[in-house]
Amino acid sequence: MNETEQLIKDALGQLAERTPHPGPTLNALRRKRKQQRSNIFLMATAGVAAVAVLVFAGMMASDRYTPTSDNAAAALMPAGQGAEIRYTPHWLPAGYVETFRSVGDDTTRVWVAEADKEKDPTEQTGDARVSLRSSKDLPDLTGWQETSVRGLKAWSRTVQGQSPTPTTEVLWQAQDVLSVSVRGQADARGTALRIADSVRSDAKLRYLAPFSLDGRPASDIWGSTLNRWTSQWRSEQYVVTLSTTAPAKTEGTPVAVRGKQGALVGHGQLVVQDSGLWLTVAGESESNEALVSTANRVSMQHMDHPDTNWLGKGL
Repeated sequence: MNETEQLIKDALGQLAERTPHPGPTLNALRRKRKQQRSNIFLMATAGVAAVAVLVFAGMMASDRYTPTSDNAAAALMPAGQGAEIRYTPHWLPAGYVETFRSVGDDTTRVWVAEADKEKDPTEQTGDARVSLRSSKDLPDLTGWQETSVRGLKAWSRTVQGQSPTPTTEVLWQAQDVLSVSVRGQADARGTALRIADSVRSDAKLRYLAPFSLDGRPASDIWGSTLNRWTSQWRSEQYVVTLSTTAPAKTEGTPVAVRGKQGALVGHGQLVVQDSGLWLTVAGESESNEALVSTANRVSMQHMDHPDTNWLGKGL
């Protein structure tokens, strides 16, 4: 090795001694990449959270009258059992309890003051009450005043009915035509609007009739407690009633029906006690044989656990 080569070797050695160890630099580079990945993860997480908040806010903003979920309702009851109620209020005047439900082309629910729950809600009286009704078609709105319910176009009218104070009805269209009727309140219109604003759809809410005739369930049920109720089925020919309470007349001409002894009481009416309940079949223009045949075709169902727990209760 000549002198020039030795000088170059010595210079490279000195340079190598002054060069920092690569470990700290590599570690710093690794930390930077890790921090970048962490920042990316945090940004992604924040993005997902922001999207979730927007979705939730959208759901809340669009929570008007979401269509019911058939699957959710079907999960609660066997197929073919129960009719959808679909709508429920989330505010009522203090002390009001539910005493009546009717399903069919229209659905109606009635609440009364707890002190009046023993009264028959099917009788026309002037007692205070609140009703919620859903139907398919708008009625004639002549004479109604325009208003709004949760941003939807609505109509209201106030009339002097049977009660000492006026009756107000508020009507609006969601998936169905909905109406709230209030009577017996000092501010019937304000109360009706407040109830209407609280109405929501409820896919889980169903009506399970205690009996059916020829596969068609009873449409109406009313009462004051789970053990004190009356259910009714109607057609052009017959009115069939099943009740925990005996009718006014239970004695008459004996007749064999449903494997028991019943009675023909008056013209076109049959009464029999079955499973601890009173079954009445009324058909003024029908023969005794037709009354017996109709009574025999009545199917009592869910008697071990009748769907009456809601009777006499508030929200």
